[in-house]
Amino acid sequence: MTGEVSMLRYAMGYFAKLAASWKQLPAAASIAVTMAALPVSLPAQTIEGVTLGSDSAVPNRFGNPQKTETVAGYTTNQYRLPNGVEFSVTLELSSNQIVSLQQSWSGSQVGPSAGFGDLRFGRTKLSDIRSRTSSNGLLYEKILPVAANSSGSVEFSAFYDVAATANVVRFITSIDQEALGNLRQRYGDKAYDKVGSSAVLRSLTISTRDYLERATGAARVLDTGYTPLTWALSFATTNVVERGISLARIRPSQLPVSRVYEGPQNFPDFNGRDSNFSRYRTGITNAMTGGPTFAGEYSVIQIGCGSSCSVAYVANSRTGEVFDAPVGGQNNLSLKLKYELKSKLLISQWGDYDTNKCFVQFFSFDDGSWTELIRREVGTLDACAKEVASNIK
Repeated sequence: MTGEVSMLRYAMGYFAKLAASWKQLPAAASIAVTMAALPVSLPAQTIEGVTLGSDSAVPNRFGNPQKTETVAGYTTNQYRLPNGVEFSVTLELSSNQIVSLQQSWSGSQVGPSAGFGDLRFGRTKLSDIRSRTSSNGLLYEKILPVAANSSGSVEFSAFYDVAATANVVRFITSIDQEALGNLRQRYGDKAYDKVGSSAVLRSLTISTRDYLERATGAARVLDTGYTPLTWALSFATTNVVERGISLARIRPSQLPVSRVYEGPQNFPDFNGRDSNFSRYRTGITNAMTGGPTFAGEYSVIQIGCGSSCSVAYVANSRTGEVFDAPVGGQNNLSLKLKYELKSKLLISQWGDYDTNKCFVQFFSFDDGSWTELIRREVGTLDACAKEVASNIK
């Protein structure tokens, strides 16, 4: 229990750091920000074919619920779907309308779609959500932003208003105790900045704001620059923003490095700082021998892990420090990488075998941190047999 409390306190510091740049609005002002933009007729949100605001008969197609609970005029039915997702539907008894929909995934592997664009349980990271929404969202004062559960993992909550509606979506991501401890050991105080790339999506809930705030209250803290998100469209693989961008126009020269390291080659400390990567010490060391190949002072390492599977890392020739690449493993099969010595741009191409789709994904690498720039579906898995350059013309 002591270890769990220690990890929780450490993770809370992460949100304390974020909160320093956030702003607090009085409840009335906070409500006004959202309500001012609401149309008379509000578009509804749908998960698993069930629409917020529809009547109680709709979920009957799922059969009998595994669990039913009625509290204070609301009934929540919980279903176990064939894909392993726990799906909950909350009904307001007085109006006979659905006021909340929740999907949760507790599997250890990559799970199915979260019902929101291309987000997937067990794969989509907290940093992915932030980069696609361009903010850290909002927090309700009565809801702990960080919570430890009985397994020792730590969960992070973030809320976003859904644009042009009276609804709010909540994302819950989590990181297990061992992974959080590794971040702390490896990065010290800088681990605060790494949690987002390790915590993965576990739950998504869409609720009417009226229902949600009966439990949370109306007092909220908004991230600086916060704006409501657009339901699904801004998260779709070929979203409106990306459709207008030609991949061929994204060039390495647009993300140049200030200098190229030409000093002595320094190798990882596999017995200390870089011990998490010691399993691949030979492959990493061999790849670094020729000097940097990416972002001025890094070597890119790609090591096979099975049929069509490879893991990827970048290692600093100046300091010897090793970093995980943002793609690789079973989640990104048939992985190909394209990069240049004088640029921070990394282009990846990989296949999602569950959906029979091939994707290209662009990242920027700055001071040990990855930022996703754009992700685009380029065809079926057959497209992944081509070179990256062919799919970004």
